[in-house]
Amino acid sequence: MDRGKRSFNWLYLVQAEDSMTQPSSRLMGACKTFLWLGVSILMGVGMGQLT
Repeated sequence: MDRGKRSFNWLYLVQAEDSMTQPSSRLMGACKTFLWLGVSILMGVGMGQLT
């Protein structure tokens, strides 16, 4: 399968991955990494505001 021709799927950003998950492009993987890094930072700041 030609990975460059696949359309972007927003569900990819929130689905769990394991060794059986079909690999995606590096750009989509980087987007997912930075999205979850940002979410975790925002959650950490929010929890810090509560304490």
